[in-house]
Parts: sequence; structure tokens; C-alpha cells
Amino acid sequence: MKLYSFRSLLEIVGVTPSFIKRLEEAEVLYPMEEGNEVFYTERDMRKLFLAKDLQEMGVNFAGIEVILEISDRMFNMKKETDDVIYKLFKYIDKNIGE
Repeated sequence: MKLYSFRSLLEIVGVTPSFIKRLEEAEVLYPMEEGNEVFYTERDMRKLFLAKDLQEMGVNFAGIEVILEISDRMFNMKKETDDVIYKLFKYIDKNIGE
């Protein structure tokens, strides 16, 4: 898993430090701390790009929070669905595909 420092996140996405901090406080981004360093995942970066795009479209911060929360829920639902389908195919292959 690739990780990004706070500084590299600022440079890549092009947002202000306060924007990232607000998303952390809203529990939209979940940085990982290692020693004195803070790191973010690619998933955090994708959320940040989406949040930036939404802000540029005029969506207020509360709206950004809601949209990102819904996006997270949809991602988790898709992952759960994919897991069920994978287990179903395994079962079919093992029990019916003989």
C-alpha cells in the first residue's frame, strides 16, 4: 500500500493544510501516524480529490461531508457484495462444478 506524507498530499492535490485538517476533524480522512510523521493512503487521496472538486463546484463543507460519507458506504457495500459473490462462486465451483 502506497502512503503519502502530509506535504506530498498538499502538493499532489493542491489544497490548503486547513482543508485537510477540516476533513480529518470531520473524520472523513484517517491519517496514520508513524513517529512524528503523518501518512495518508491512496483512498484518502481519492477522497481529497473528490472533496476538492466538490468545493470547486460550490458545494459547502457540510455537503462535502455527506457526499463523502455516502461514497464510503457505497464502497463498503460493493466490497461486501463482491465478497458474497466470490464465496458463492467458490461454493458453486466446489459443490456443483464437479
